[in-house]
Amino acid sequence: MTTSFEIIAKDWYKRRRPNDKIAIPISVNIPDFQPIKNHICNMEVHYDDGTSKTFIARVIYNQLNDYWTVDGMEVAVKVING
Repeated sequence: MTTSFEIIAKDWYKRRRPNDKIAIPISVNIPDFQPIKNHICNMEVHYDDGTSKTFIARVIYNQLNDYWTVDGMEVAVKVING
């Protein structure tokens, strides 16, 4: 089973001037992901301007809608099993 991640859009435009350049995340890699509630893992994020960041993220399970997310505060992703 292959696990992939879909980036959840976070719009912070109300807190920034319209002419500010904001780096947009284009890909996410979570090498130590485990579908365990509150599991702490490393999230590697690559942005459209060529930069990369690593975040400490937490795995969250949505019991009502039956899906997993990983939240790194600045970037969050929905887990897609394919």
